[in-house]
This record gives sequence, structure tokens and C-alpha cells, in this order.
Amino acid sequence: MLIEARYKDIAQKFFISIEQLKQDSLKSYLLDRKKELMNEKFEILSRYSVINVDELETKIKQGVLVEHPSWEDLIDLRNLETEIQGIKNDISRL
Repeated sequence: MLIEARYKDIAQKFFISIEQLKQDSLKSYLLDRKKELMNEKFEILSRYSVINVDELETKIKQGVLVEHPSWEDLIDLRNLETEIQGIKNDISRL
């Protein structure tokens, strides 16, 4: 119940509805989470000097990159992309 009182106080302070504050808060959280995941994705891509998942997979299959740990990183990248897309979908529904 304490959180509801905080929402009410802050909403009044900024002259917005509690519902708008909740929506804005959720959107901000989702955008921060998306940014974290995109940074993680960029870190993995940079490690292999590739621009996307497909290029990483191609380099692994061609033997340009050793299979371990690149296959694990490929799986992680695919999972990150799925999670990022899910967050984009959540944001668009707000």
C-alpha cells in the first residue's frame, strides 16, 4: 500500500494521473532493460567483429571462428534478440 501512496504523491507533484505515471514508469523500465540487453548484444558481436547473428553463424560454419565458445555466444545472441523483440512488443502495447 505504501507504493500506491508514493504514486499518488508523485503524480500530484507533476500534475499527471497515477495511471500515466505508472505507464511512464513501466515504459522507462522497459527501455532501460532493452538498453542493457542491446549493450550485451553489442559486446558479443564486437568480440567476434561481426555486425549480426547471421554473420557470426556464417563465420562459425566456415571455420573462421572456433566452435567453442562461439556457438554458446550465438545461442546467447539469439536469446537476446528474442528478449529485445519482446520488450519492443511490450512497449508498443503501452
